[in-house]
Amino acid sequence: MIRRYLAELVGTFVIVFAPVALSATSTFHGGDSGLLAAALVSGLSVLAMVYTFGPISAAHFNPAVTLGFAVSKRFPWRFVAPYWAAQFSGAVLAAGLSALLFGAGHGVHIPASGPVLRNFGTEVTLGFILMLVIISVATDRRVSPPIPALAIGFTVVVGVLIGGPITGGSMNPARSFGPAVFAGGEALSTYWLYLFAPPLGAVIAAILYEAIRIERNDAIGAPQSLMEALK
Repeated sequence: MIRRYLAELVGTFVIVFAPVALSATSTFHGGDSGLLAAALVSGLSVLAMVYTFGPISAAHFNPAVTLGFAVSKRFPWRFVAPYWAAQFSGAVLAAGLSALLFGAGHGVHIPASGPVLRNFGTEVTLGFILMLVIISVATDRRVSPPIPALAIGFTVVVGVLIGGPITGGSMNPARSFGPAVFAGGEALSTYWLYLFAPPLGAVIAAILYEAIRIERNDAIGAPQSLMEALK
């Protein structure tokens, strides 16, 4: 399991460092601070890490996704806490390195001013969509191997494009936590939204998908190798 935890840590490190570093370097000559750039860097880094570590840890990289898999019985509950620890550690290390290189305060997620219900609902919905895609492509043996990374990566792009102006389009409690630790202030005081909203959306999506899944004989774990080893 140590290798799986390390894969989750390194994968989360990369998907957090990429958008945070992009935010930091946008102040340099030739940098890009646009929403499209942020969405592409976020989604493509996820895509790359799913290809890299998917065969090892199933490439959760997101506490909300791990919770969704556990609720749907596609991931053992006993390993949820260690996966979370690895994911949050990777996020803090990524934000820490970015702070060391470029200064703290970059890539933070702070909800836009306005109704709390709108902000919370946005993250719940985006977390729901992301988990719905992930559980559908990652837990069905009939899905061709190249498909999950592409589907998940581009879903992240869509989520950031939609949620960017409102909440930053987090969909991931670890992604928001790392930068908030070093930024402090409002980023930490509003972090509760990112801690609770994406997991709620992920749990709803996981339960819904399992309810409407038809070919249950083709359902697999995330990762399947771990589920088989525990039998």
